[in-house]
Amino acid sequence: MPLPLQGPAPSGAGKYVKITMFIKKLPDVSQEYFSAYWANNHVAPALRSKTFREKVRRYNQQHITAENRKQAATFGLPVLDYDGVAEFWVDSLDDWISVATDPDLAAAADGDDKNFMVQPVHVMVSFDHLVLGGDEWKPHDEVDSRL
Repeated sequence: MPLPLQGPAPSGAGKYVKITMFIKKLPDVSQEYFSAYWANNHVAPALRSKTFREKVRRYNQQHITAENRKQAATFGLPVLDYDGVAEFWVDSLDDWISVATDPDLAAAADGDDKNFMVQPVHVMVSFDHLVLGGDEWKPHDEVDSRL
């Protein structure tokens, strides 16, 4: 029997839609090359794209090193086998579709993935439910009335 709930599930009405992409590097490139290429070369067409700049509210790259994997393994849980995670926050799924189908961005980035990452990229669409943290630090008891 499930335990009783202490509140409702998050509504899904977060401030932004979050697109998360899980990326693996090509087997013949180093982690250093993968990270440098992704952070500099691959990102450039997106940053030059008017649609990308107008529609994407936040873009974050998570670079995962061999040392990070070793650290994660100490938790005793299965470790995801990805070399990077890209996170994009947009106002709506329609905004993301505008970015993903922008012909100028597609032309500028066409085929660049093959220079550093394996296809397919795995994707997840979600919303953030912030439990702790934010733009300003607040004591835990001011953030969550359950404490």
